Amino acid sequence: MAWHIFIPDSLLEETNDPKIRTYKVGQIARAASIFGVEHIWIYRAGGRDGRFIKIILEYAETPQYLRKGIFPLMPELKHVGVIPPLRTPHHKLKSKPRVGEFREGFAFRKGRRYYADIGLDETAMVEGEIEGRATFKIVSVKPLRVIPAKPDEYWGYRVHLTRKTLAKTLKKARLDLTIATSRRGEDVRYIDLPELEGEIGFVFGSPKRGVLETLRDYNEDYPFDLILNTIPNQKTKTVRTEEAVLATLAVFNFIRRD
Repeated sequence: MAWHIFIPDSLLEETNDPKIRTYKVGQIARAASIFGVEHIWIYRAGGRDGRFIKIILEYAETPQYLRKGIFPLMPELKHVGVIPPLRTPHHKLKSKPRVGEFREGFAFRKGRRYYADIGLDETAMVEGEIEGRATFKIVSVKPLRVIPAKPDEYWGYRVHLTRKTLAKTLKKARLDLTIATSRRGEDVRYIDLPELEGEIGFVFGSPKRGVLETLRDYNEDYPFDLILNTIPNQKTKTVRTEEAVLATLAVFNFIRRD
């Protein structure tokens, strides 16, 4: 089972403060990581911040020891210090290498061999031909050797900036169950929630336009399996997208079985 969340490129339309904008995206990254979201999709909703949102989300997801090598200096990263640390399993601290340990790394070619920076005091020799960011398993400590591998535990999320409208983005994701969030949706407390199996998508609107309004803006429709109000009896006039993400994932986390 994999969870997907869908957020609009107009997520930041209510503020021009670059520090607040960075922090809001960081809250999305944090919520996604807490509940093990594997895919974050950014769909077109009339905003201009899709690229910025993607950069911040990917920066937050990248282990600290790899950021300098992967991300060049750019104005979008000026305020990344306000992003809360994710502390996910792949954000490892420097320690003594252990055979069998998984670590995120960045591989490069040197001469005829391939090596990887995996956040330790020395680079590791890679068994195989691979370049760029990848996940590795340590198979030898002296010498330090690794192989590309896929761990069983949660290992962060992938970001997809589609530049497509919502309905087209949802179709591209090929979901098994699609849940839209809306203040006018059914009260989540009074419905029989389905088994969460396969690829599950949670769809969120912007600060000014809900999911259904966004679809209408582009003359679209989509056969959602559920349209839910996951924050019934809210006492504020609006709920921010990052707040809705956290609240919705928390609700469904209670019935998750994986």
